[in-house]
Amino acid sequence: MDWYYAVGDQQIGPISKAELQALIKTKKINAHTRVWRAGMKDWQELGRLVKETDPTPSAITPGSGRSRQAQCSECGKSFALDDMIRFGESWVCAACKPLFVQKFKEGLTVAGTMDYAGFWIRFGAKFIDWIIIGGISFIMFIPLGFVMGAAARSSSSTIIAVLIQLLNWVIPAVYATWFVGKFGATPGKMACRIKVVTAANQRVSYPRALGRHFAEMLSSIILFIGYIMAAFDDQKRTLHDRICDTRVIRR
Repeated sequence: MDWYYAVGDQQIGPISKAELQALIKTKKINAHTRVWRAGMKDWQELGRLVKETDPTPSAITPGSGRSRQAQCSECGKSFALDDMIRFGESWVCAACKPLFVQKFKEGLTVAGTMDYAGFWIRFGAKFIDWIIIGGISFIMFIPLGFVMGAAARSSSSTIIAVLIQLLNWVIPAVYATWFVGKFGATPGKMACRIKVVTAANQRVSYPRALGRHFAEMLSSIILFIGYIMAAFDDQKRTLHDRICDTRVIRR
């Protein structure tokens, strides 16, 4: 169902529910923003609508009065409807309500949507990964350097040089593919509490993680413009995120 929202005297829309949630997350609208959709008698403040929206039959357990229950989108437990509040298709219990309200004031992230990681936190995660990969490479290249020096005048030095160049490609590829495919995040992203997911908020497969790593090279060779794109994209996508249809979100 399409939504409309007001900025001053200007009415904007129609937009989808997903687009409305994205505006909330990016703090372009807040609890005091007036919204409307078909079926509503008049415009209402978004914060008030959270408390007054009618229940969604599919979200509740059949019954009447306090026997009717719904599952809290924050803690996952079931409670009577009278003890809960609702936003869209999300229900929140009394215990989770203070945290939910605080989230709403700051820019609510509704369960089932994604809180996209911004440019600078992603840069911090990448910097940590560069340090780790650099350390791994240094440890592996020390013995190869000694061997190459000892065989400087033999044909084996060429083989070692090729091996070093190959490792420069293999180490980062294995690092990114294994960690993202296994855990959804490299150590740098884990430290920054962000992870890589698909557009449907699902785990990234190993093949997609590998493809994303090589697509990231394209973001680098065009003067890092592929990375900078994240600062201006509404879903904080870099060029390699667009190519592989991935998102980086906060845990």
